[in-house]
Amino acid sequence: MLQEIENARVIAVKKQNKCYLITGIIGICIFGFMFFLLGASDLFGFLHAFIFSLVPTVILGIIITAIFSSKEVKRFNDLYKKNIVEAVFKEVFTDVTFDVDKGIDYSVISNTGMMDMGDDFTSNDYVTGKYKDISFASSDVNITETHTDSDGDSYTVTLFSGQWYIFDFNKTFKANVQVKDSHFSNARTYRRKGESKYQKVELEDIDFNKKFTCYAQEPLDAFYIMTPRMMEKLKDIKEKMKHSLLFCFIDNRLHVGVYTGKDLYEPKLRTPVNLEAARAVALSDLQPIIDFVDGLELDNDLFKK
Repeated sequence: MLQEIENARVIAVKKQNKCYLITGIIGICIFGFMFFLLGASDLFGFLHAFIFSLVPTVILGIIITAIFSSKEVKRFNDLYKKNIVEAVFKEVFTDVTFDVDKGIDYSVISNTGMMDMGDDFTSNDYVTGKYKDISFASSDVNITETHTDSDGDSYTVTLFSGQWYIFDFNKTFKANVQVKDSHFSNARTYRRKGESKYQKVELEDIDFNKKFTCYAQEPLDAFYIMTPRMMEKLKDIKEKMKHSLLFCFIDNRLHVGVYTGKDLYEPKLRTPVNLEAARAVALSDLQPIIDFVDGLELDNDLFKK
């Protein structure tokens, strides 16, 4: 199977290289046309022609590569994830499912009230399973929003780029509480249908209040969940993960957003597949699931009705 994965990678690389070659030839033709059109005869004219030909060449290159090599790249990615990443998941967790094309649904994240949902939402690499009998789900999530400035130029803002995790509890809790990292500027609270607006809650841990902001529909709800022990654990996780974090305790589940700025489980197309190295990367990528369950002691009788 490793040889099949490597063969798929080589085929994808060759296909991409052909696309790059075609793009280069087209780019030279565009440059020559612009050089002639501008009547360039000196270094300044040469640079002018180069600049005017660069943008269309890059755009054409992206389009050509996406159209003519995406099938081969996807086949390599799918083989890698199915036979290496999923296999590692099944060694560590139970009841594992892994769907590379599926993701956590838009409505699931939107209903937490923790995120501005922008105007473009994508999610993939959906993993479910159990760790220490705690059910979890996770996927890559990217949320962006397009704006137009006063000159009419459009630009895109990334609201969230990273992983979203959902953990089920084997106990019930009565409160809906939201906690966001103080560095997470795109998180928000909002009025959910039929519910009162969340209020900011100052907790007794001054250091925690500097690192996180807590919201609850009722302040007492926050104190019910955010015990001194829980606050210490959240601070420990933040220190360990080094990423901006969101925590939402809602509907007897814990949602965690981790703004890593990248997708997980993605193989390097232009690096030969090494099974030992690939397994090490997969183990590192799944480590946050272990950290959340162990670090927050989700398998203990932490929340009581």
